[in-house]
Amino acid sequence: MEKNNFVLRNVKGTNDFSPEEQAVRNQIIDILKDSFVKYGYMPLETPILNEYDLLKYKYGDGAEILNEVYTLTDQGKRKLGLRFDLTVPFCKYIGLNKDLTMPFRRYEIGRVFRDGPVKLGRTREFYQCDIDAVGIDGRYIEVEQMQMVKKIFDKLGIDIVIKWNNRKLMCGLLSYLGIKEDKFESVISLIDRFDKLSEKELFEEFEKEGIDNALTQKLLDIFDKDLRYYESLKCDNENFTNGLAECLEIEKYIIELGLENATKFCPKLARGQNIYTGTVFEFYDKELRISSSLGGGGRYDKIITDFMDNGMAYPAVGLSFGLEPIYAILKSQYSQNFVDVMLIPMDTQVKCLQIAEKLREIGARVITDFSSKKMKKAFDYANKQNIKFVMVVGENEINSGLYSIKDMEKGEQYSLELDKLVEFVKENLK
Repeated sequence: MEKNNFVLRNVKGTNDFSPEEQAVRNQIIDILKDSFVKYGYMPLETPILNEYDLLKYKYGDGAEILNEVYTLTDQGKRKLGLRFDLTVPFCKYIGLNKDLTMPFRRYEIGRVFRDGPVKLGRTREFYQCDIDAVGIDGRYIEVEQMQMVKKIFDKLGIDIVIKWNNRKLMCGLLSYLGIKEDKFESVISLIDRFDKLSEKELFEEFEKEGIDNALTQKLLDIFDKDLRYYESLKCDNENFTNGLAECLEIEKYIIELGLENATKFCPKLARGQNIYTGTVFEFYDKELRISSSLGGGGRYDKIITDFMDNGMAYPAVGLSFGLEPIYAILKSQYSQNFVDVMLIPMDTQVKCLQIAEKLREIGARVITDFSSKKMKKAFDYANKQNIKFVMVVGENEINSGLYSIKDMEKGEQYSLELDKLVEFVKENLK
């Protein structure tokens, strides 16, 4: 028989996570879920597998993101794709459930897939942790989401800065410089990359768009100002006026909520996608342990409105937390143990099962060693697994009614009646 030369490995851009690693990820997810619920967002789950035409709906043919979609064909010859974000499936859900009471807030945590570049904090199979609010216009909900972002990262122990901007303001500034509307999206996409490309590369890219060096320099200059400059600028086109008003309103709320140290107005920020209609924001690690964003979002008022197509407006704002970059920062900061008490039976397996249930009832995580290891090896195992307490249960313990429990951290041993032992464990779990 021919030897199998198959190489055992993960697909590029995917990872296995050990129990210790997954425990950190679960802690992050638990903090996110708890915060989402406290802000009134309800759980939702949507399919990973979608019709390809649905996935490209909000972008249209030729969008860069569509080059990263994993596509396949089912037995009915239908073209399908794996979801690359959670926004499109969410919009589909709203469109299919026309009797939803508005406003509607949801959160979803699930896998998405992108066939894109792989680097630290960016993989091809990863989790997004999204919230969206539909049916709410105005700046209050946008600032509330910024407020929630700050609270979440405080709980995670990551000092972040929330960079924010407004797409209307960007479009208004382009009009002010005389750039035609049909160039807005391509130019905004380049503006969003100002900090990622060299000046020489930017001039070359703008030249491809038919924009000469003099106008490129004006773009570089005007998108490097603070909000006070734009407030003094004599520009009266509608996009600029509305965008500036929204920015000033957000700035006012940021100050009133004490978020100044956690936020920064960034006129170059566009989020790179044409779905956004107003405020956009991204959040970054202040220590720059990860150079890419830890998440972001913004207002998108047209997608769901177009999905519904019933003459009514469905304003929406949402954001996404990137589990992978957050995990990349935190993975070395948590020590894990998975078991509080290990029982070692000395031909007393049934009694150990009974004791284990009593301990689980008070919240302890308990295992019974059924491996028949020698005593020393059983205790070595407990040490390696960071198990706090070990009990050896033999006939002497059962007959006397006194059970020994060893605190592995302190090296101290106690002999207690079973009920008192259970209370002792309960107190030491706090």
